[in-house]
Amino acid sequence: MQFLLDERLGIPLPNPELEFEQLTPAEQEEVIAQWERIKARIPEQILKFEAVIEDKLRQVHEREDWDEIAALFAEISDYASRINELNTWRRVDPLLHPDPVADHASEHRDREKG
Repeated sequence: MQFLLDERLGIPLPNPELEFEQLTPAEQEEVIAQWERIKARIPEQILKFEAVIEDKLRQVHEREDWDEIAALFAEISDYASRINELNTWRRVDPLLHPDPVADHASEHRDREKG
């Protein structure tokens, strides 16, 4: 199993070449240790994105052109979405759920149907 940098989120995410169960115990231990190091950096990445949002909100208050304001709010929404995804990755074990964002979305859809 390897981790590849997700440019949008700014952290490496799991990209399994083999199923976790196919790894040796020593390899499994290294994967878990590596993921824990990555997860430890998530709060710092969230703080960076929050700072970007704060900066864009300041820009909104300085603008008068509606198109510029709308573009800034679109960027703010994108960064808020990134923060949400990072929080999901922080809570979920990707070795058990390779795509927690997709799992969360399908769970929400299923709840809405019921």
